[in-house]
Amino acid sequence: MTHEDLTVLAYLVPATVGALVMKAGSGRLAVFSFCVLPGTLTHELLHLLVGAMTGAKPVSMNLFPTRQPDGRIALGSVTFENLRWFNAAPTCLAPLLGLPVVWLIAKARVADAWSFGQWDLLIWAGLSAQLLSCWPSSTDLVQSLRSWPLYLAGFSLAMVHYL
Repeated sequence: MTHEDLTVLAYLVPATVGALVMKAGSGRLAVFSFCVLPGTLTHELLHLLVGAMTGAKPVSMNLFPTRQPDGRIALGSVTFENLRWFNAAPTCLAPLLGLPVVWLIAKARVADAWSFGQWDLLIWAGLSAQLLSCWPSSTDLVQSLRSWPLYLAGFSLAMVHYL
Protein backbone atom coordinates (compact mmCIF):
# COMPACT_ATOMS: atom_id res chain seq x y z
CA MET A 1 0.00 0.00 0.00
CA THR A 2 1.44 3.34 -1.05
CA HIS A 3 1.65 6.53 0.95
CA GLU A 4 -0.98 8.02 -1.38
CA ASP A 5 -3.37 5.13 -0.65
CA LEU A 6 -2.90 5.63 3.09
CA THR A 7 -3.62 9.34 2.69
CA VAL A 8 -6.84 8.56 0.81
CA LEU A 9 -7.86 6.07 3.51
CA ALA A 10 -7.14 8.66 6.20
CA TYR A 11 -9.27 11.19 4.33
CA LEU A 12 -12.14 8.67 4.25
CA VAL A 13 -12.11 8.13 8.05
CA PRO A 14 -14.50 11.04 8.81
CA ALA A 15 -16.83 9.91 6.01
CA THR A 16 -16.82 6.37 7.40
CA VAL A 17 -17.56 7.65 10.91
CA GLY A 18 -20.34 9.77 9.43
CA ALA A 19 -21.79 6.70 7.71
CA LEU A 20 -21.76 4.80 11.01
CA VAL A 21 -23.48 7.70 12.78
CA MET A 22 -26.13 7.85 10.03
CA LYS A 23 -26.68 4.11 10.30
CA ALA A 24 -27.02 4.34 14.08
CA GLY A 25 -29.67 7.03 13.61
CA SER A 26 -31.59 5.04 11.01
CA GLY A 27 -34.47 4.56 13.45
CA ARG A 28 -35.63 8.08 12.63
CA LEU A 29 -36.80 7.31 9.11
CA ALA A 30 -37.47 10.85 7.90
CA VAL A 31 -34.09 12.20 9.03
CA PHE A 32 -32.20 9.11 7.87
CA SER A 33 -33.92 9.12 4.46
CA PHE A 34 -33.03 12.78 3.96
CA CYS A 35 -29.40 12.26 5.01
CA VAL A 36 -28.85 9.33 2.68
CA LEU A 37 -30.85 10.74 -0.26
CA PRO A 38 -27.71 11.50 -2.34
CA GLY A 39 -26.57 7.92 -1.82
CA THR A 40 -30.03 6.52 -2.59
CA LEU A 41 -30.10 8.55 -5.80
CA THR A 42 -26.69 7.18 -6.83
CA HIS A 43 -27.65 3.61 -5.85
CA GLU A 44 -30.86 3.65 -7.90
CA LEU A 45 -29.29 5.50 -10.85
CA LEU A 46 -26.56 2.87 -11.06
CA HIS A 47 -29.23 0.14 -11.15
CA LEU A 48 -31.11 2.11 -13.83
CA LEU A 49 -28.06 2.81 -16.03
CA VAL A 50 -26.52 -0.66 -15.84
CA GLY A 51 -29.96 -2.24 -16.28
CA ALA A 52 -30.55 -0.16 -19.41
CA MET A 53 -27.09 -1.03 -20.78
CA THR A 54 -27.54 -4.78 -20.18
CA GLY A 55 -31.07 -5.03 -21.56
CA ALA A 56 -32.92 -5.41 -18.25
CA LYS A 57 -35.35 -2.71 -19.46
CA PRO A 58 -36.02 -0.47 -16.45
CA VAL A 59 -39.67 0.62 -16.33
CA SER A 60 -39.85 2.71 -13.14
CA MET A 61 -37.74 4.29 -10.43
CA ASN A 62 -38.78 5.42 -6.97
CA LEU A 63 -36.64 7.55 -4.63
CA PHE A 64 -39.11 7.74 -1.76
CA PRO A 65 -39.02 5.40 1.24
CA THR A 66 -41.73 2.74 1.23
CA ARG A 67 -42.59 0.05 3.75
CA GLN A 68 -42.34 -3.46 2.31
CA PRO A 69 -44.88 -6.21 3.10
CA ASP A 70 -42.36 -7.81 5.48
CA GLY A 71 -42.04 -4.55 7.45
CA ARG A 72 -38.66 -3.48 6.06
CA ILE A 73 -38.16 0.00 4.61
CA ALA A 74 -36.96 0.36 1.02
CA LEU A 75 -35.31 3.76 0.53
CA GLY A 76 -35.74 3.51 -3.24
CA SER A 77 -36.29 1.04 -6.03
CA VAL A 78 -36.00 0.40 -9.74
CA THR A 79 -38.35 -2.02 -11.47
CA PHE A 80 -37.18 -4.01 -14.50
CA GLU A 81 -39.17 -5.68 -17.24
CA ASN A 82 -36.46 -8.04 -18.51
CA LEU A 83 -34.22 -9.12 -15.62
CA ARG A 84 -32.69 -12.41 -16.81
CA TRP A 85 -29.78 -14.71 -15.97
CA PHE A 86 -27.35 -12.81 -18.21
CA ASN A 87 -28.08 -9.32 -16.86
CA ALA A 88 -29.19 -9.89 -13.26
CA ALA A 89 -25.72 -9.86 -11.68
CA PRO A 90 -24.44 -6.67 -13.31
CA THR A 91 -27.77 -4.89 -12.82
CA CYS A 92 -28.31 -5.94 -9.21
CA LEU A 93 -24.69 -5.45 -8.13
CA ALA A 94 -24.35 -2.08 -9.92
CA PRO A 95 -24.30 -0.03 -6.67
CA LEU A 96 -20.82 -1.45 -6.02
CA LEU A 97 -19.65 0.87 -8.81
CA GLY A 98 -20.09 3.65 -6.26
CA LEU A 99 -17.03 2.45 -4.31
CA PRO A 100 -14.44 3.47 -6.93
CA VAL A 101 -16.23 6.82 -7.26
CA VAL A 102 -15.86 7.41 -3.51
CA TRP A 103 -12.17 6.47 -3.74
CA LEU A 104 -11.58 8.78 -6.74
CA ILE A 105 -13.28 11.72 -5.03
CA ALA A 106 -11.14 11.24 -1.93
CA LYS A 107 -8.02 10.77 -4.05
CA ALA A 108 -8.71 13.98 -5.97
CA ARG A 109 -9.19 15.87 -2.71
CA VAL A 110 -5.84 14.83 -1.23
CA ALA A 111 -3.87 14.94 -4.49
CA ASP A 112 -2.10 18.28 -4.00
CA ALA A 113 -0.87 18.96 -0.47
CA TRP A 114 -4.26 18.58 1.17
CA SER A 115 -5.23 20.78 4.06
CA PHE A 116 -8.57 20.78 5.83
CA GLY A 117 -11.13 23.24 4.51
CA GLN A 118 -14.81 23.98 5.07
CA TRP A 119 -15.71 22.14 1.87
CA ASP A 120 -14.40 18.94 3.41
CA LEU A 121 -17.38 18.83 5.80
CA LEU A 122 -19.78 18.86 2.86
CA ILE A 123 -17.67 16.35 0.93
CA TRP A 124 -17.53 14.00 3.93
CA ALA A 125 -21.32 14.23 4.38
CA GLY A 126 -21.82 13.30 0.73
CA LEU A 127 -19.27 10.51 0.91
CA SER A 128 -20.94 9.17 4.08
CA ALA A 129 -24.23 8.82 2.20
CA GLN A 130 -22.42 7.16 -0.71
CA LEU A 131 -20.60 4.71 1.57
CA LEU A 132 -23.92 3.64 3.09
CA SER A 133 -25.65 3.27 -0.25
CA CYS A 134 -23.03 1.63 -2.45
CA TRP A 135 -23.79 -1.84 -1.11
CA PRO A 136 -26.39 -4.06 -2.79
CA SER A 137 -29.49 -4.57 -0.66
CA SER A 138 -30.62 -8.03 0.40
CA THR A 139 -33.18 -7.90 -2.43
CA ASP A 140 -30.40 -6.99 -4.87
CA LEU A 141 -28.31 -9.94 -3.69
CA VAL A 142 -31.19 -12.41 -3.99
CA GLN A 143 -32.10 -11.13 -7.47
CA SER A 144 -28.45 -11.34 -8.58
CA LEU A 145 -28.59 -15.10 -7.99
CA ARG A 146 -30.53 -15.37 -11.25
CA SER A 147 -27.08 -15.08 -12.82
CA TRP A 148 -25.94 -18.38 -11.31
CA PRO A 149 -24.67 -19.58 -14.73
CA LEU A 150 -22.29 -16.59 -14.80
CA TYR A 151 -21.11 -17.32 -11.27
CA LEU A 152 -20.60 -20.98 -12.18
CA ALA A 153 -18.64 -20.06 -15.33
CA GLY A 154 -16.47 -17.62 -13.36
CA PHE A 155 -15.80 -20.19 -10.67
CA SER A 156 -14.97 -22.84 -13.29
CA LEU A 157 -12.54 -20.52 -15.08
CA ALA A 158 -10.87 -19.66 -11.79
CA MET A 159 -10.50 -23.35 -10.93
CA VAL A 160 -9.01 -24.14 -14.35
CA HIS A 161 -6.61 -21.22 -14.02
CA TYR A 162 -5.44 -22.05 -10.49
CA LEU A 163 -5.34 -25.86 -10.71
